[in-house]
Amino acid sequence: MGVFLLKGGSSIPLHDHPEMNGMLKVLYGKVSISCFDKLDNPPDAASEAQFNPPVQSYQKNGLRRSILRSVGEYTQHSGPCILTPKKDNLHQINAVDGPAAFLDILAPPYDQDDGRDCHYYKVLENGDVKLETGEQKEMWLLEIPQPTDFWCGAEPYPGPQVTL
Repeated sequence: MGVFLLKGGSSIPLHDHPEMNGMLKVLYGKVSISCFDKLDNPPDAASEAQFNPPVQSYQKNGLRRSILRSVGEYTQHSGPCILTPKKDNLHQINAVDGPAAFLDILAPPYDQDDGRDCHYYKVLENGDVKLETGEQKEMWLLEIPQPTDFWCGAEPYPGPQVTL
């Protein structure tokens, strides 16, 4: 569980929470959340795609086919944004029109040894693969290292003990 503070115009890059459920509730300000779902990669689909910029052969294992499911704005008056291991698990959060704060609850918690570690992605442009299907767009994501301009700090919780 954490509270995130974003300066106006800043964002939390596109990332996932593998095998985790989550709830994001805006406490102050407004955020825009873009939510993606991973799709199965058909055999050799990435090999046939032409990306801009081109993807190097060593990067092909980091390609993930996905669908942009939704882009929505949330305020303190909105309901929470819910993610599951299969739905809306990949998302980017942008502060809109000034600073914003939100509560984020994830379960089970991160555990690198159990395969629950955060991964970061960038959207690739691909004229051959990007499709319009209603409001959803199929596209490719490339797993990348944590962006150098993104930093997430922590402060100890000084309140009463929370037990489950």
